[in-house]
Amino acid sequence: MKIVIIIPAYNEEAKIGEVVKEAVKYGDVIVVDDGSTDNTSILAKKAGASVIKHVKNKGKGAAIKTGIRAIINSGDDVIVLMDG
Repeated sequence: MKIVIIIPAYNEEAKIGEVVKEAVKYGDVIVVDDGSTDNTSILAKKAGASVIKHVKNKGKGAAIKTGIRAIINSGDDVIVLMDG
């Protein structure tokens, strides 16, 4: 079974690395950085996530939609949503 975990994140540098390191144990991780002004994207990548970055903050719903659009035809069996 193929699992993908989508994590919308906004200015989550304090915890995103830890969250991603745990999540990658269970599946592929995509962090949608929703216009963060901190190091969220960099730390998420270092921890093992693929990162999609919004240039400006669009809100959690938009970040989730971006993540789902990115994997909709990927053949994954399960999509899990987590908070950053």
